[in-house]
Amino acid sequence: MKFYPRKYKEYIGHFEEKALFEKIKHVAGMAGSTLIYYALILYILLADKGIPAKSKLIIVAALGYFILPADLIADILPGLGFTDDIAFLTYAISTVSEYMTPEVKEKAMERLNSKNTGSTAENRL
Repeated sequence: MKFYPRKYKEYIGHFEEKALFEKIKHVAGMAGSTLIYYALILYILLADKGIPAKSKLIIVAALGYFILPADLIADILPGLGFTDDIAFLTYAISTVSEYMTPEVKEKAMERLNSKNTGSTAENRL
């Protein structure tokens, strides 16, 4: 699956921190841990001042697409619903992989394993 920059603007418009964590809570059981882990890594990397703006745009576009209520493949389709989401998140991960430190991965894994994936400020990172 290829993602075109002209569509990024549309996806970026859907990114909102609160909506991301609501989506994570809503789909956590259906989407699988890999998808949620990738979303958390990207969210954590978004705060990294060392990541170039172009890479941050890709992160925000990928997270926006994940949040998007109507995407290419409906999320409610068993077995297929999140394949487009995981593809875009994987693309974003590959784009910023050089910035993924062990600390970022650990922080995302801790968040994934925590029972509280709510969106309150103290729980975000």
